[in-house]
Amino acid sequence: MSPLWRNQIQVFLAPGEVNVVGLSAGIKPMQLFKQTRTWTPAAGPAQWQAPLQVLEELIGEIRQDTGMAAIKRGSECTFTLSNHFVRYGIVAPQSSLADPDELLAYTNFQMRETYGERVGDWALSLSLWDPCHGALCAAVPLNLLSDLEAFTLRHDIRLRQTEPYLAAALDHWSSELPDKRLWFVLIEPGRFCLVLLMNDGWRCVRNQRIVQPLEEELLSALEQEAIISGQRESIEQVYVYAPAYMDWRLADDGGWQFIHLPSGKQSAPACFPQAVETDHSGRSHA
Repeated sequence: MSPLWRNQIQVFLAPGEVNVVGLSAGIKPMQLFKQTRTWTPAAGPAQWQAPLQVLEELIGEIRQDTGMAAIKRGSECTFTLSNHFVRYGIVAPQSSLADPDELLAYTNFQMRETYGERVGDWALSLSLWDPCHGALCAAVPLNLLSDLEAFTLRHDIRLRQTEPYLAAALDHWSSELPDKRLWFVLIEPGRFCLVLLMNDGWRCVRNQRIVQPLEEELLSALEQEAIISGQRESIEQVYVYAPAYMDWRLADDGGWQFIHLPSGKQSAPACFPQAVETDHSGRSHA
């Protein structure tokens, strides 16, 4: 059966937030339901266990409210994973790789240079590989992927895709983002993810916990990465998606101009986190 004729379930998972959206089958899908729950997450090595438990509860509530029709057998499920659950690395260009096996080995080596033996517990995936520009590698814990697969089997639905929040956001707004030089920042409670692309090549990625005030940490990171890149424009435009901090704005200062998404016709996907009020330290108020 074509995916067009299956109901779709979109899930966003974060340490303190779960969003579940259901879409009807067809060329022009309609939203069937949406459930969101947020909480203050507890620290721990497997931060996805609490979100998965909440997801189970939300699915139960949806079925109680709407009946089985909203989550049909064989519905397809896409998981978008918070950057809290993902680690990133840039795989440097290499023109001598002969086949996919060599590329995988090269990627594994480069990630181990950064993260050490932990890479053995992760599943690695690459953006589109270009031997002249390299690629971005995303690493997700194997245990998390196993738990997601078990969830879909338990509920008799199909696992369509699991994607990092960063990749989903960049893909979604690709038509609105510049292609020659792009600063992009994705901000979540307690973490921001910063990337720089130049002429289709990945120049930096930084997935950083927020410890100090967000303004200080973000501006510091931008300045550092601009120096490392070896190129700094007089005015640098930075595209920002920060739904947890929609009432918070950085002043256009020091040559940095911030453009908050969504800024055009393309609204955020329904499963993405939505706006909440925050103070200027970057702490959210549920």
